[in-house]
Amino acid sequence: MGDKMSIEIKNPKEDQYGNSKENIFLAFSDDGSYLGSAYTYPNINYHQAHETPYLIFIDIDIESNMDKLLKDEVKQKLFDKVFLRAKELQRERSDLKARIYSGFEYNNEKLDFYIKNGFDENYSIIMEADIEENPKYTFTEVEVTEINLSSQKELMEYSAIYNEIFISPLDVDALLEQSKEKHFKNLYFLVDGNIQGGCTIFEKDGYGYIETLYVLSEARGKGISKIIVKYIFNYFLSKNLNKTKLEVWELNKRAINLYKSFGYNEVEKNFMFPGITL
Repeated sequence: MGDKMSIEIKNPKEDQYGNSKENIFLAFSDDGSYLGSAYTYPNINYHQAHETPYLIFIDIDIESNMDKLLKDEVKQKLFDKVFLRAKELQRERSDLKARIYSGFEYNNEKLDFYIKNGFDENYSIIMEADIEENPKYTFTEVEVTEINLSSQKELMEYSAIYNEIFISPLDVDALLEQSKEKHFKNLYFLVDGNIQGGCTIFEKDGYGYIETLYVLSEARGKGISKIIVKYIFNYFLSKNLNKTKLEVWELNKRAINLYKSFGYNEVEKNFMFPGITL
């Protein structure tokens, strides 16, 4: 490689994609060539990770047209910068238990990199259950309404609720694609005209698939999540679907315990979410 290339890492001049420029890092070679980037993004979320509500995401993206040695060096330098920034963000909210984490599809090389840097393994898990025709699915009277995805107003309202609850913002294109699936429903559950929670469900590979299930924070502790699951099970049975599947983050202990109470069991690990709890 000749003389060792020097790598300069700097912040962009302006904020990007709704993220502060202090959270974004760009890597350049000494001749000004772009080598890669990294960013961290903080989010307080009691819905998905009740025990560690301060979630600080980091991501590193390296240009592909480099040899492995240079790639590894750039990646490590970017990690060191972005991890230091993530820890600064954590200290700004030291009153909250925090987890610095990354997320990606199953990739052992990426996982090994984060493990080497002190992160522990974490995953999303696929869970399955058999739905038995059982009186316990009797459904408490709650008003159920379908969200009209062709209405811009209703879609924006749903998007605002979704983005408040889930870590990743709503992918509208993916939702519209899902709406073409057999037996698709995107529902609100209401009490006295007020939204308590909702779900997105459809048939996938012969299973009744739960894409999302959520309860608004002000409606927690009233058994709404169990009402929603019972409604979903009855709906799937009405469509002759007696097996059900879903995916949930391992950190979301509350949701996992709910699903286990309805007979769901873990069948495989899927996305990787290595992280470190502070």
